[in-house]
Amino acid sequence: MPYPFHGVYPVLYAFWDRAGRLDREAMRLQVEHCITAGAHGLMVLGLVTEVNKMDSAERRETVELVGALNAGRVPYAVTVAEPSAESQIAFARGARAAGADFVILQPPPARGGGEAELIRFFARVADALDCPVAIQHNPFNLDVWLSIEGMTALHRNHPNVTVLKGEGTAVETETLVAATGGKLAVFGGHGGIEYLSVLRAGAAGLIPAPDCLAPQVRIYELFRESTPESLAEAERLHRELLPLIVFMIRSFPALLCYGKRFMARRIGVEQVFDRAPAIRPTPFGLAEMDRLFEALRATEASMAKRAREG
Repeated sequence: MPYPFHGVYPVLYAFWDRAGRLDREAMRLQVEHCITAGAHGLMVLGLVTEVNKMDSAERRETVELVGALNAGRVPYAVTVAEPSAESQIAFARGARAAGADFVILQPPPARGGGEAELIRFFARVADALDCPVAIQHNPFNLDVWLSIEGMTALHRNHPNVTVLKGEGTAVETETLVAATGGKLAVFGGHGGIEYLSVLRAGAAGLIPAPDCLAPQVRIYELFRESTPESLAEAERLHRELLPLIVFMIRSFPALLCYGKRFMARRIGVEQVFDRAPAIRPTPFGLAEMDRLFEALRATEASMAKRAREG
């Protein structure tokens, strides 16, 4: 790959304890699970991390904790969602001090000034930092985002803007990769629902929730092998994962409800404490989650068998 950052970077869930504080042991188990599963990097403070339910002190605590747990083993990315340019600069510098290899700037919630003002906002933050900078582009879940032309201009005029968390469609991803001459490392999102399509479009990788991480890492490896046999196996694995991805990605409240419980089971956390506002699981929802959990276990067992057989 021509990019320094590529592969599968799971967004970590935020686990809380009974008192509503960050559960440091659950976070440790999640980090170890992701690294053992082959994650190429880690990411925190996305919507999956419930960044919109944290205050500034909790966001800093999360960044510092995961940075310490990772200890430089894999590249580490941190989303910066502070409301002003000054606070984004300060938070990003703190993330760098905690071990972040690059930061992902989220558009500020305030509107006004049009795209030109948004470009100036990002440019001001990027120019103040000494690290690679990504922009979050999510027209499905955020109220503010840059156009392809705006993103291209920002990348062209600010050399450290080299990554994009591109959560548009695969077709849009291909247009953006082409517009930047393949020099912008675009990571797909939305759980990987268009995973192979965004890779074919030229994406550098995927930033999903960690629910089905090991098979998604394997899909990436198979795609890079790029033989007829490896590509067919990648397609097969992706088809097996799609029911789980669709179940989780239909809404963020549902993802936080069931996805976090799904992940808790994976890492041996017995009880999940939700942070309000949150939806409560239903018996049917939990039954569906159980069914999908067993299906994923079967997929992973099949992967292990194929690996043993060479």
